[in-house]
Amino acid sequence: MRGVIVKNRYYKDEGTDYVFKRLAEEFRALSVDVELTDAFEILERESLPRFAVYWDKDYASARLLEKRGVRVFNPSASIMKCDDKYVTMAELDGEVEFAETVTMPMKYPVNQPKDVGLIERAEKLGYPLVAKFSVGSLGNGVFLIKDRDGLEEFYRKNADCGRIMFQKYIADSRGRDVRIYVVGGKFAGAVKRVNRASFKSNAEAGAVTENFAPNAELVSTAEKVGSLLGLDYGSVDFFDTKTPIVNEVNSNAYFKDAERLGKINIARKYAEYVREVVSC
Repeated sequence: MRGVIVKNRYYKDEGTDYVFKRLAEEFRALSVDVELTDAFEILERESLPRFAVYWDKDYASARLLEKRGVRVFNPSASIMKCDDKYVTMAELDGEVEFAETVTMPMKYPVNQPKDVGLIERAEKLGYPLVAKFSVGSLGNGVFLIKDRDGLEEFYRKNADCGRIMFQKYIADSRGRDVRIYVVGGKFAGAVKRVNRASFKSNAEAGAVTENFAPNAELVSTAEKVGSLLGLDYGSVDFFDTKTPIVNEVNSNAYFKDAERLGKINIARKYAEYVREVVSC
């Protein structure tokens, strides 16, 4: 059985390096041959692999691989649904709970005056509120807005930079969230992330990862999200509240800090799942 792990051609960091190393180790332990490559290179080949673990967000290239007969983990449609937070919310509307959100309509690059109505709707969420770009990773593009002046300044600087979402700030979860990993639509592990220096719970923003035992409601909600989005692998991030409130869903969720806690082996579970699916 031959496969590839597809990385982004232009991006590299410690988290992705760890993912690639661990997946390769676990595939080798299962006698599965994999190599690390990128979508540009793999699409140039005449002989394609049987499967691709797709660690990129270029869902168009993932779709090309699917059209050419490669089983892609995650599917291109699932990557697309997770890459844009507004699309994620639209897909899961009525199925799970999100923080109250006001979303900027699609805006074409034309010269138009300030959207006062949007600002007024966002302001009804109360201050502080969270502003975020609908596309972004690792905590980038997420801001805490403290007052009307800050909101108007943010809009003025960013209205032409892509779709913006405004969300009610959940103070009870400041700097904390719960990440549930799912593989094949099933619970694969959980951690809590705690950042005492920032409202962001991303590890890249300074959060510390801790072992966490989720209750049945969190697990079932995460599994439901994974199944609805068609994820082979991913994480569902919840605010640290009494009832499950989804923050976002990741199709390429890092797991270095989670594995180093010693209680979960995400890479093994993912590799075993891929081998099982491809062998069927």
